Amino acid sequence: MKSLLTTTIIVSLLGTPAFAAQPTLPPEGWADGYVIANGIRIHYWRTGGDKPVIIMAHGSSDNGLCWTNLAKELTNEYDIILPDARGHGLSDPPTKSDSADAQAEDLAGLIRKLKLEKPIVMGHSMGSSSVAWFAAKYPNIPRAVILEDPRLTPRLPSNSRASNNTEAQEKRRAQILARNNMSYDRIVADQLKKNPRWGRSEIEIWATSKIQHHPNTAYRRRGNRPQTTEIFGKITAPTLILKADAQGELRKKNIEVTSILKHGKIVHIDGAGHNVRRDQKQRLLGALKAFLAGL
Repeated sequence: MKSLLTTTIIVSLLGTPAFAAQPTLPPEGWADGYVIANGIRIHYWRTGGDKPVIIMAHGSSDNGLCWTNLAKELTNEYDIILPDARGHGLSDPPTKSDSADAQAEDLAGLIRKLKLEKPIVMGHSMGSSSVAWFAAKYPNIPRAVILEDPRLTPRLPSNSRASNNTEAQEKRRAQILARNNMSYDRIVADQLKKNPRWGRSEIEIWATSKIQHHPNTAYRRRGNRPQTTEIFGKITAPTLILKADAQGELRKKNIEVTSILKHGKIVHIDGAGHNVRRDQKQRLLGALKAFLAGL
C-alpha cells in the first residue's frame, strides 16, 4: 500500500485544479492501494487491523471516502475496505463495452486479489445493487449483506430504455463534466443549502467525489439487470436492508420483497431519505450495530 502522502501528491498532480486545491484526506492511519481486477485498476482505502472485514460499496457519483463518517464508528471492531467503483474516485473509468454486472464482478475480483475470507459486504444505492448481485452470484463468499436503500420495486421499462439511449447517455456525460468543472467551494455551498442536516464534514467529502466522478459512468448498463426479486431469491447470507422512510403501500411492498430473502430483515429508518446514513446517521447506526452483533 502507498502512503497517504504519496497519494496526495499524485492526486494533486493529476487531479483538476478544483480538487487539487481542496483534497479530502482520510483519518490518520488509513492506507490505500490498487489492485488489477476484472480488467481494470481498482483503488481502495483500508482502515486496517486484524479484525473482521467489511467492504463498503458507495453510490453513484460518490467515492470510497464517502463512507468515512460511518466507517469511523466501526473501526474499533472491523477492518473497513472502501473501494472506488469504476469511474469513481481513483479507479479506472468504465467503457461502453462493460457488462451489466461489471461492478458486481469488480467486487468479486477485489475480494480475490486481497485474499479476503468471508467479508461482510455493504452497499448504498448503486453500490447496493452491486453488492446484492455479487451476493446472488457468489452466495458462499459473504458472511453477511447490508443494503442501504436499495431499489426494491421494479424499474420501469421506459427508464431502462432511456438510460441506454445514446442521446440520454451523452446528455448525462455533459452534466457530469459540467459538475467536474464546478469549483469545490461552490459544490459545498450548494449542498449545504440543499441538505444542511448532513453537516459540513459529510458534504466536504461528498463534494470531492463529484469532481472525481468520470463522465463515462453515463454508459453504465441498467436494462439487462435481473429484477430484485430474482436476485434476492439467490442470496443465502444474513441480510439487513436499511431502507428510507416509507409509509402505506410502499412500506408494505418493501416488506413483501424483503421476505424473499432466506435470512433477511428490513428496517425503515424514520425521517431518512435515499441517503439514509447522511440523513439519520444515529438511527441507522443503531440498526446496523444490532445486526452486526447478532452475526
